[in-house]
Amino acid sequence: MNKQLCQLCHNFLRRGTHSISRGLPKKLPIAGVKNILLVASGKGGVGKSTIATNLSIALSKRCSVGLLDADVFGPSIPLMMNISDVPETNHQKLIIPVDNYNIKCMSMGLLVDKESPVVWRGLMVMQAIRKLLRGVGGDRLTCW
Repeated sequence: MNKQLCQLCHNFLRRGTHSISRGLPKKLPIAGVKNILLVASGKGGVGKSTIATNLSIALSKRCSVGLLDADVFGPSIPLMMNISDVPETNHQKLIIPVDNYNIKCMSMGLLVDKESPVVWRGLMVMQAIRKLLRGVGGDRLTCW
């Protein structure tokens, strides 16, 4: 009985893992980025941007660092990094991050009008994040 139960559990877990892995997206590297550090939380107002900014400044003393603000609804990195320049594009139509404090910064706050509300849902948000991740060019980074 135990052997049959173990075999059933094994088959169920194996099948469950296989079906889950089919639904996950493929891991794609970000061109020109060696390491990725992620600061995230399921709750707002806990200091994610503050931690990310301070961590970037500390890391920039030893390596080339980029700071990506993936908050499309309330980007605060432009304010914290004291940047307001609109990013330019290169000949490949990739966005060149704005540089301040020796940190390459990219944020949706640099691309949209500060006075206009951003009313995006689902697919539009994912396309914006994909553009921030894959549509940005420039120097090679040790950390993004």
